[in-house]
Amino acid sequence: MAVRENISEELQKYGYVFSWKKNIVLYVIAFLSTILLGRLFRLQGITQILLCIGTLLMFPFFLMNTYRSRYNQKRFSDLNIYMEQYLYSFQKTGKVLETLEDVSKLFVDGEMKTCIEEALSVINHTFDEVDVERKALGLIYQAYPYSGLMSMHSFSLDVEKNGGEYGNAILLLLESRRMWADRNYELLKDKKHERTRVILSIITTLLLCSMIYLLSMTLKLDVADNPIAQAVTLIVLLSDLWIFYLADRKFSQDDAICDQKQKTEDVLKAAQRMKKYKRETIFGKMAYRAARKRVMRQVEKDFPKWLMQISLLLQSDNVQVAIQKSYDDAPEILKEPILEMVYEMQVNPAGMEPYLHFLEEYGLPEVSSSMKMLYSISEGTGGDVTAQIGDIIRRNQALTDRADRLKNEDAMAGMYALFLAPQITGGFKLAVDMVLLFIVYMARLGNLS
Repeated sequence: MAVRENISEELQKYGYVFSWKKNIVLYVIAFLSTILLGRLFRLQGITQILLCIGTLLMFPFFLMNTYRSRYNQKRFSDLNIYMEQYLYSFQKTGKVLETLEDVSKLFVDGEMKTCIEEALSVINHTFDEVDVERKALGLIYQAYPYSGLMSMHSFSLDVEKNGGEYGNAILLLLESRRMWADRNYELLKDKKHERTRVILSIITTLLLCSMIYLLSMTLKLDVADNPIAQAVTLIVLLSDLWIFYLADRKFSQDDAICDQKQKTEDVLKAAQRMKKYKRETIFGKMAYRAARKRVMRQVEKDFPKWLMQISLLLQSDNVQVAIQKSYDDAPEILKEPILEMVYEMQVNPAGMEPYLHFLEEYGLPEVSSSMKMLYSISEGTGGDVTAQIGDIIRRNQALTDRADRLKNEDAMAGMYALFLAPQITGGFKLAVDMVLLFIVYMARLGNLS
């Protein structure tokens, strides 16, 4: 009962409206399709009943995949529109409230419209709290926990708080949004293609498996009624249904919007583990490398966001003060390194060492070159600060985009495994049927002799 209630609640979340008539029609179609599939493989009695039961039990999960896919694609589309329009509107107004009012006009109804209206209500009707706009934008982020959205909101709040020229930074954020959208459109297209391949793999394999029954009937060596053949057929058909469900679930997953809060907590724990591991042992070295790899991936993503903050603060402060002020709104994974750098600057205010030591354990060339550039600016030997930082951010964004595309390719490898799975189950069934066919044939020869 609990499982059924959870499925029902999730379906309602995805926009499914329950209807007895609609449900009965869908279940009847599923039942008749299962009967036809069973007849194709000559299932009888208990095996046919078990196949029907298995299919009907799995049907709600297939239905959930369908509605989840539509829901997630709608969320991705709404968030993409929201972020693009937010940046363009903020570029004109420089005010969070006016920007939200502009963006709100694009949405007639739905989850995004509700979130924006709630945020506007908080701003317009809260008078005795600080950081009201941050709290309001946090409501939108809670509903759409994508790290790029948090970066965009933090940037706009920094601009409104600190002022400064932000035109180039807006262009960088727009480019980052475009990369994110392109990656996810491409991933969705690839997943749809692989899902179709899995379906074709299942259909082709099952058709090949059914051919042996036609062959056996032609030779008058029927093996379909054999209890072993019946059991194997049932197992293979249920396995193929499960394989299709897994492929369908991967297709319906939300890869564009993920819970950044949980990821951040996990990465922070990994960063703490890095300090505890003793690298004298083989296990310690392996554990350290695994934790370091995870933390480094997050650093690569968050470092350009921090540079964006620095570029705004540098318009009114020197480098040391800008770094100190950046702490409050800096990405979580960078806060402790920033504190360490600030302390080193107090001890050695004119030296390059505090800059070189920043995140040095990860050996990232882009971080090293960026920190050297910040040092040259602090010493008054740098060129155009905005242009230099903008160039570094672009390079970091390109590296992040490439890393995310590689991650998407890894995700597609799982879909390819599902494409191969029906061929394995089908091969197993063919092998069993061929052995049974051989046994029946040899038994007939024995009877004839």
